[in-house]
Amino acid sequence: MSAAAAMAARALTAPLARMSLRRLALASPTGALSAAAAAATTMHLTPATPPRRLLHHSTSQRGLPLTQDYDDTPFASLSDADLLELIQQRKLSLHKLEKELGDTTRAVRVRRQAIQARLQRGEPFPADDTMPEPLAALPVDAFDAASFYDSIDGANCEAVIGYLPVPVGVAGPLCLDGREFHVPLATTEGALVASTNRGCRAIALAGGATSVVMNNGMTRAPLLRCPSVAEAAAIRAWVEEPENVANITEAFNSTTRFGRLVGISTTVAGRNAYVRFVCNPGDAMGMNMVTKGSHKALEVILAAFPNSHLLSMSGNVCSDKKPAAVNWVNGRGRSVACEVVIPRDVVEKTLKTSVDAIIELNTSKNLVGSAVAGSLGGFNAHASNLVSAVFLATGNDIAQNVESSSCLTLMEREGEDLHLSVTMPSIEVGTVGGGTTLPGQKACLELLGCAGANRSATGANADTLARVVAGTVMAGELSLMAALASNDLLKAHMDLNRKQDAAPAAPSASSTIPPAAAAANPTQRRGAHTLTMGRGQSAVNRIQAARYRAGFDASHGPATSSSAIADADFEPRLPVP
Repeated sequence: MSAAAAMAARALTAPLARMSLRRLALASPTGALSAAAAAATTMHLTPATPPRRLLHHSTSQRGLPLTQDYDDTPFASLSDADLLELIQQRKLSLHKLEKELGDTTRAVRVRRQAIQARLQRGEPFPADDTMPEPLAALPVDAFDAASFYDSIDGANCEAVIGYLPVPVGVAGPLCLDGREFHVPLATTEGALVASTNRGCRAIALAGGATSVVMNNGMTRAPLLRCPSVAEAAAIRAWVEEPENVANITEAFNSTTRFGRLVGISTTVAGRNAYVRFVCNPGDAMGMNMVTKGSHKALEVILAAFPNSHLLSMSGNVCSDKKPAAVNWVNGRGRSVACEVVIPRDVVEKTLKTSVDAIIELNTSKNLVGSAVAGSLGGFNAHASNLVSAVFLATGNDIAQNVESSSCLTLMEREGEDLHLSVTMPSIEVGTVGGGTTLPGQKACLELLGCAGANRSATGANADTLARVVAGTVMAGELSLMAALASNDLLKAHMDLNRKQDAAPAAPSASSTIPPAAAAANPTQRRGAHTLTMGRGQSAVNRIQAARYRAGFDASHGPATSSSAIADADFEPRLPVP
């Protein structure tokens, strides 16, 4: 047997190297595959059957016939058009392109084309490098720095010294309210996009989720300093009188074409009066709009109470960029609820857990655990992860992630199935103004179909974005809670959140570290992380080191969270009525 064939045969027998014969063919010299198969047969092993990948139409854009067989053809040697066809037929995973192609830049390009094709379903795949909107404006290689600096001057940043590239991934489709959304997520946390994608898959298999915007009102609460407690209380009573409310509303609305005052209330604390204005800002996030309107409305109030004066346009009862009970109870921005019923078989097969287990965990962790911690609006697993990623991708104010991430995650039984809901009272988003006008961020909004102002239904685009935020949070909550319930969270992060220099090779006589050498060198490298096995090492590092030595397969079968997350590439379709 040749050396190459022997190496391939060892790979077939090693428990850590679960490779298909097609993958061996890509890594072995010509002829090694058949020899390895013969050797495996001699050792009473049955080689895995290579997946059959065919194009499902008469010819591809390269003119290949219908029966063209790619069993032994490396993906990297195929054209982009052929790869797109394989992706469409779910023969090639959208989330494994980097691994299959061995070229990260090409993987990004092909993935963009595949997403664009899904958005334009039924139309031909792009035949050249031109990318129609919305993805054309999302930078992929060359970056027009001059135009970028011109666009932010006087609007987004001062004393500019450069820019920070942040990777943007895509999760979904998220099946929500009868529509499919490809959700852009700007993040540097590995496994977040893959995990959210698994949640999206479970939601799609359940027939999709539904959401409702219960309230919409951006707030500003100026602080009035009064000469006495009595006058502060008098302002509170005066502001609530219907005739005065009408005058205040007229003054407020005179400052904006789209914003409308929808509520006003006053809180008294000693000689301080905090007048909280609530404004429906249309498709804007609305902070500038409500501030401008509040300033005009205060002229009406202070004209009636000349002995009082404005101490600050913000009295912290708004409450902006801080966790606050007033937002948790009364809401700020969009108040959104989202729900889905996940069938039991989807919970077990896709999420790798049980209905009872995930419900028990949600109660003990997200409800009881958060209460023990004294949490304010944090009755969830990681809503902030998804809110931040969507905010960054769409140009919304990342600092408002503080209150926008307030979320109550509930899981209950519905027969044999799982009823899941998230209630988020203060999602503060907009689709016009601020960072939403920057080219890349605007492209991500266009990907969601909600860029700019909705001229036919004011506020509808921002409502859509708020719904998507809630739906994405729900997908992320579902997947993470399932990973925790099955005790597979660590493995998922080790597999998907750690840079690997190269795939671990199957153990062999030449590659096994002798005990003496291991004792002399108590460290092993895995990507950029050194796992120390000596004294003083943390428990987490010891676990990581042990699992690394075991190829991360020591205590897991095929149904681990990482494999389920990484394999959650799909193209769900909503049920056709």
